[in-house]
Amino acid sequence: MNDSLTVFKFIESKDIFEAFYKKDLAKRLLLGKSTSFDAEKVMISKLKTECGSQFTNKLEGMFKDIDLSKEIMNSFKKSDQFKEISKQENIDINVTVITTGYWPNYDTETVNLPKNVCFQK
Repeated sequence: MNDSLTVFKFIESKDIFEAFYKKDLAKRLLLGKSTSFDAEKVMISKLKTECGSQFTNKLEGMFKDIDLSKEIMNSFKKSDQFKEISKQENIDINVTVITTGYWPNYDTETVNLPKNVCFQK
C-alpha cells in the first residue's frame, strides 16, 4: 500500500487514477472479491490524507452502500415473505442497492423475475 501511495504522489493525472481505482474497487466490492475491507478502507484513508476528503467522498460512499445493502438483505432474509418463498423453492438472492453518484456507470439490464418472487404491496 505504501509503495502504491509513493507512486501515486508522482502521478499528475490523479483524476485518471481515481477513475481506474473506483472502477476496480466497485468490482471488488460488488463481487465480494476484496481480500480485506479493512485494508481497502485503510487505502482510502491514506488517499484522503494525501488528496483530501473530496477525492475520496465517492469511494467512502461505496462502502456505505455496501454496508447498508447487507443490513437490508439480512433484514429481508429474516422476513416472513422471504421465509415463505424459500420454503417453496430453493432461492438464494443477494441485492446491492447503490447510490448512482458514488459508483461508476454501468449499462442497464432488464431482469425478469419469476412471479412468485415479485412482491406487491
